[in-house]
Amino acid sequence: MVKLNISELDFEAVKSQFKTYLQSQTQFKDYNFEGSNMSVLLDVLAYNTYQNNFYSNMAINEMFLDSAVLRNSIVSHAKELNYLPGSRKSAKAVVKVTFTDSTVTGQTITIPQYSPFTSNYNGENFEFVTNETYVAKKTAPNTFVAENVEIFEGQMLASFEREGFFVDEDGILRVTLSNENADTDSIAVFVDAEATEDENVFARKNDIFGVGATDKVFYIEPYVDGRYTVYFGNNVFGFQPQEFEDVRVRYRITSGTEGNGAFAFSLSTNYGAAVVETIQNAAGGSERETMESIRYFAPKSLQIQERAVTTSDYEILLKQNYPEIQSVAAYGGEDLEPPQFGKVAISVYLGQGQEALSTTLSNTYIQFLKERSPLAIEPVFVTSEFLYGCTTVDVYYNPKLTRKSSGDIDTLVRNAVKLYSDTYLDDFNKTLRISKLAAAVDATDISVASSSITVMPYIEFSPNLNISLNPSFKFVAELIKPYPFDEEDGFDNYKPAIKSGVYSMNGSNVYLQDDGRGNMQVIADDIANPKVVKPKVGSVNYKTGEVNLVGFITDGYVGSGIKFMATTLKKDITTPNGRIFAIKNSDVTINLIESK
Repeated sequence: MVKLNISELDFEAVKSQFKTYLQSQTQFKDYNFEGSNMSVLLDVLAYNTYQNNFYSNMAINEMFLDSAVLRNSIVSHAKELNYLPGSRKSAKAVVKVTFTDSTVTGQTITIPQYSPFTSNYNGENFEFVTNETYVAKKTAPNTFVAENVEIFEGQMLASFEREGFFVDEDGILRVTLSNENADTDSIAVFVDAEATEDENVFARKNDIFGVGATDKVFYIEPYVDGRYTVYFGNNVFGFQPQEFEDVRVRYRITSGTEGNGAFAFSLSTNYGAAVVETIQNAAGGSERETMESIRYFAPKSLQIQERAVTTSDYEILLKQNYPEIQSVAAYGGEDLEPPQFGKVAISVYLGQGQEALSTTLSNTYIQFLKERSPLAIEPVFVTSEFLYGCTTVDVYYNPKLTRKSSGDIDTLVRNAVKLYSDTYLDDFNKTLRISKLAAAVDATDISVASSSITVMPYIEFSPNLNISLNPSFKFVAELIKPYPFDEEDGFDNYKPAIKSGVYSMNGSNVYLQDDGRGNMQVIADDIANPKVVKPKVGSVNYKTGEVNLVGFITDGYVGSGIKFMATTLKKDITTPNGRIFAIKNSDVTINLIESK
């Protein structure tokens, strides 16, 4: 008797197994399975088996966080790890409001909580609201000013609208929010309070540490389809309202990233003319956390337990709570220049096209981290900087093997370099692997036989003009040490380890390069008669790739900065702390070389 192979998952393989089994039975000996109704029955059996196999396989996949593909399944696994997936976040702007009103007799004007501001940005109208009450103080006759008013993009759900109220089988009272675009940071819970009152307010808690049975707190957990549920502590880890009590939730519905960049605002009030001056453009709006982000951070959040001890804890906490952050790097203050012991340095990258980290955002992040970091450790934010790669790609290809023109090949190779940079770089703590980049280039077209790639890292320095500075640059890589420079031998064949772009000093064009002895020198940028202007203006460490300049001064340069380019010993390049590696399209040179 033939045994069935139950491990087959392919439709045709399953049908073949059925057919082989039936052919081994005496009842169906010499039976024609292909040209009979039995073939239809075998198709039905095979299809049913295939469908069951597929369903079982997918159902088992959804049982594990690593293999689940449905968002609801991933969120459910995150819930077991006490991880709250990030919701949409409102863009926040900071404004100054000035009232001009001769009818006010007092010294202040109150801007109520949830006061609506409006803005038109990119042809679309957005509503912003205050999250708290602000007071405009009298600064001159008939003039009242409110400084640093924080407004958040979005609309408040109709005040005290009751929804999703139920008691589960464990007797725990829950309220499910109906809108999946809620910003969980804005959720406020009230019990037995009138619509115009802020009485009996429950505070939000993310953990049960220090919570008593009578504390008025609420918790948030994920629900299905991107929504969230508010629940209480069941008189164990927080006071539990009774089922007959009026539990109401108020929250903000936001458009996420669409509000980022808004800069012109207006306010309609019962007082005289209100002039709104923008201090900080709207920023920080983000979409709900992606499935891959949940899959990555949920297990790690269980490890740190809302506490920042190691540098990776700081990174995870910020990414988990502020989804507008694309990437973050944290490292000890001893690595700063000069060293700052007892501090943890943090660099935040908001993504391409985003503005630099504002003071408002950095203060928000610092306040958040201070409540979770050790008492003796102070978090400080360091401006994110970039390490770029000047890339030369020699492509050897056979034009007889393709119908594409040389221009088409050039475009394909350039796109491959960009895709590699976007996928594997454009972040902190990244390493450029020449072999992987070369493999991506070789795979662009069948005509490409091989490629040779050279990448020279450079740091762009944008100094203030006519000010003496002592900058330093760290490439964190061993440099190719040249032979000692001798001016009598000339400049043509000398290959420095460090060379800068051209800049102006005292009205003359000059550049910097090392002399092979560990000194940085100033060279006159004169093709006919180059010469050393200053023999020692700093130092370079060929082992560590660190460059230190002394008394650097310039009265002008072209472009956004002065490039300091390094020739590293290893082809693979790793970014220093606090720097993001990226390859600009303008820095890519492609040489197409025909080969047989």
